[in-house]
Amino acid sequence: MHGMGVQAVLTVVLILFTATVKTQKGEISVWKTKVTLTCPEIGKWYKDDTVITEKTDDADLEIEEKSHTFTYEGKTTFHCEYTSEDDKPTKYYFRFEGKVCEDCYEVDARLIGLVIIVDIVGTALLMILICSCTQNKSSAGPAHSSKGTNTLEC
Repeated sequence: MHGMGVQAVLTVVLILFTATVKTQKGEISVWKTKVTLTCPEIGKWYKDDTVITEKTDDADLEIEEKSHTFTYEGKTTFHCEYTSEDDKPTKYYFRFEGKVCEDCYEVDARLIGLVIIVDIVGTALLMILICSCTQNKSSAGPAHSSKGTNTLEC
């Protein structure tokens, strides 16, 4: 049974390290069903080589932002096109393949570590309390017979 607990903790730690995927300069972050792509610089966004536009009353406007957020529906390729420092047009590709769900929550590794430490300290304190209470009840002499009183001494 102890081995299963260790496996569960290792699985949670592995999931925490793979929850947010960072690329060389860009970033992909996931929260529930929303995926946010962050381009290294401000640029135009493309989905499957088609410019992503924003619908307005008058016309469609091309989106030029550093980040693009969308609802994940399946495997799709995005890229942003921006002008690099040497004035060359640069394309930065994103391909996200993963599972998302509406009821998922991201758990921080620090939170898991804190829970484990508090559990260990709490268990140690409980063991010390139990040991100190049992040492006060035992004596070096012979065992006394019970007189029928039910008192708890600690």
